[in-house]
Amino acid sequence: MHNINLSHEDFKLINKFFPEGLVAFDLETSGLSPLVDEIIEVAAIKVIDDKVEFFSHLVKPTKSIPQYTIDIHGITDEMVKDAAPIEEILPAFLEFSKGHTWVAHNSKFDVGFIVFNMHRLGIEFFDSKVFCSCKLSRRYVTGSENHKLGTLAKHFGIALENHHRALDDTFACLKVFTNTLKVIKSNRALAEGRVFNVKEFKKALESEIPEKISDIKKYLEKQTPIEIKYKGGSMSGKFRPIRPISFLPLPQGSVLYAHCLKSDMYKSFSLKKIVEFREIKEENQDDD
Repeated sequence: MHNINLSHEDFKLINKFFPEGLVAFDLETSGLSPLVDEIIEVAAIKVIDDKVEFFSHLVKPTKSIPQYTIDIHGITDEMVKDAAPIEEILPAFLEFSKGHTWVAHNSKFDVGFIVFNMHRLGIEFFDSKVFCSCKLSRRYVTGSENHKLGTLAKHFGIALENHHRALDDTFACLKVFTNTLKVIKSNRALAEGRVFNVKEFKKALESEIPEKISDIKKYLEKQTPIEIKYKGGSMSGKFRPIRPISFLPLPQGSVLYAHCLKSDMYKSFSLKKIVEFREIKEENQDDD
């Protein structure tokens, strides 16, 4: 779907507020959690001056796509079997989009997946402001039944033929955003829709690793099992055995993503709530 029409007013508004360029984007994923689910489609529309560029790729995940998400977006294992993996698609998307302002609908969700994979692949964080078309619409759009993308598209008369496919949703997001910009009078008002900067994730990651647990880093490379004492959860105040996988910079704060060997589940532990950790010794293998 490259027959995307932006009006003269759309270009004028985008160039007024985002002279450095604006990239609207959307992801389709295998589930709702950036910690355990995967990106299966990435699409973006870049607007600079009067030029429009497109980015649209399916992504081959490492695991089968659950049926409950296929029922939403219609992307099947068969459709992605010949697609490139995220290790190829994400760097290409970042090359396409970095240095420009980003906008997505419910952008914390999408950017959570992106920064998770940037961190996992060792890709450096960079300076790009991130706006949320949903957040901005909640502040300035009246008369819409709710602020879901499909509802707002209907409210503004925006064609959305293939809802929950990335490129169609990206175009709808961009048009919802420009329609909302029509009532924005200043950059101060526009700031209501800004959620964070991509580079802030790295700063949060570095600043939120308490010194008392910073040595966990050396156990991450080989995912060597350790035990952590955590404030909260079913084993609050007790040591729990985990296999640490990564420190993750997420919008709500940095976490330790780990395989809990007690529950056999993958979990995220707030770094601020990890009281202490220790190596697993033979004498405390069976500790609770």
